Amino acid sequence: MLQNLVSDLERYKKIAIFGYGVEGKSFHAFAKEYLPNANIVIVDKNYSDDAEYLQKLDGVDIVIKSPGISLYTLGISYADYNFTSITELFLKHFSAQIIGITGTKGKSTLATLVHSMLVNAGKSALLCGNIGISPLDAIAQINADTKIVMELSSHQLHHISYSPHIAVLTNLFEEHLDYYRDLKDYYEAKFNIFSHQSEDDIFIYNLEDESQYLNAALIKSRFAYNVYGAKVEFEPEFTLERGYLHQATLQIAERLALVLNIDNSVYMQTIAAFETLPHRLEFVKKVKGISFVNDSISTIPEATIAAIKMLKNVDSVIIGGNDRGVNYEQLVRFLQTSEVQNIILFSDTGEQIYTKLSNTLEEKNLFLMNNLQESIKKAYNVSTNVVLFSPAASSFNEYKNFVERGNEFKKSVNQLKE
Repeated sequence: MLQNLVSDLERYKKIAIFGYGVEGKSFHAFAKEYLPNANIVIVDKNYSDDAEYLQKLDGVDIVIKSPGISLYTLGISYADYNFTSITELFLKHFSAQIIGITGTKGKSTLATLVHSMLVNAGKSALLCGNIGISPLDAIAQINADTKIVMELSSHQLHHISYSPHIAVLTNLFEEHLDYYRDLKDYYEAKFNIFSHQSEDDIFIYNLEDESQYLNAALIKSRFAYNVYGAKVEFEPEFTLERGYLHQATLQIAERLALVLNIDNSVYMQTIAAFETLPHRLEFVKKVKGISFVNDSISTIPEATIAAIKMLKNVDSVIIGGNDRGVNYEQLVRFLQTSEVQNIILFSDTGEQIYTKLSNTLEEKNLFLMNNLQESIKKAYNVSTNVVLFSPAASSFNEYKNFVERGNEFKKSVNQLKE
């Protein structure tokens, strides 16, 4: 498979790397080793003094586009150049070995869980993709028996022409409206996880009302399973300190265990040993009897609602972040009737929610703070049980990403004194 990939790319004499982030650098390293005769052009505004840096795309044979670049916001049509990506190339040549996982939320946790399940079963397995590891970085480790678990974002799936043998769609919610033309464009990117499958491939998804999202004609697989509402056979006890798995994650994981012929004892061992990933309902510290939980990964209202429901006993929630045009009416209604007593808001979306909630809460405390640090201090002073940091928004107006934001939360909480 590696040789087929190399032969495919050797046809191109001049290759542009469009975006020099994790994937761009990974492809560059790959090209140095396997494509020594190719002329590599780096196209990235952060690596160019030329305001017309996009003109470097002219005259190249193929463009390796990084997922973080939105052609829509740049005013470029996908038909303007010969675009491809690491994801598309990898799916083209390794699809039979790939378990691809996408969805608005829950991708990383499920992908990590599936990889652990395979490893515990004694199978050769690789975890890569949006979780932070380019598949090209580990390509020399892949053999014919390797199961490749790929977390795939909508950005990675946008415009691709291949789908994995086993495709998983965790859920669909309104997200990334600053990247796509509209919500339909976002959903269609997600649908590429399964829309190019054959009838012998496998598609697993978890949607309450699939007719609201899916065009059934896109599903070509004879083995398509909607696990929404499926009974979970094994659900271990979770604690605040250990972390939680969503019911939807367990429903998909159990179906995948069947598809992958994972023994029940191995599956149960994997679930029992689960530890939450960073920034996903992550217990940080207990101070003055108050437990602080970091859920910085929650960038949409639905994730924050689910987090409050799952944790229970949340007396304070910290919400706020970058405004991307997401509708917050559902979250506002939920907060009005929830048992959360202290609603602490900051940043752009925090101001929006504050305005919507003002004069509607009679028995709750509503606070609008200047930033995350002030929000933590306020929570420390008014809380008695659980403080949940679940922003319901992206971080890009104040932080590089949700990781930097979550780390800031943890740093500030760890500085609190008894």
